[in-house]
Amino acid sequence: MKKSKYQQELEKEPYYNLKEGDLGEEAKFEINKDSFKGPFKCHGKKTALIEKKTSYGDLEFSYNVWQCKACKKEYVDMEQARVYEKFLIMKKFLMENPITIERSMNYDGKAFFFRFPKELASNLHKEDLVDIKLLSTDGSMFLVEIKHRHS
Repeated sequence: MKKSKYQQELEKEPYYNLKEGDLGEEAKFEINKDSFKGPFKCHGKKTALIEKKTSYGDLEFSYNVWQCKACKKEYVDMEQARVYEKFLIMKKFLMENPITIERSMNYDGKAFFFRFPKELASNLHKEDLVDIKLLSTDGSMFLVEIKHRHS
């Protein structure tokens, strides 16, 4: 198979085939904080943001990817990866028997609430936000996500 001109140029780079064993000692380097933000470059051009869809059973999911117009290779940035990870978590939840914890519902005269077991609460802080998504129309199924506030 004939290699593209871009691939031939890429392979001329001095570190193209570098492997961990070639280093011989610990290497330190810095990664720019914007390194994982799109658009990315592929074939010397910026990738374009396109919408993709996937499904599992009744669960349908839309997400975005950065796609190279030349080779159709797809890239995801950190934000897109977080969104897609949520879909994978939901898919895994539907496929497997998840770890479940049954808790009593409490009522303080104004609102219903439940407490997290201490084994799950060790990484929670009172500044954190709780993102609650309704999963069923009858109000009996929710997805609860803890969002840590960064100081």
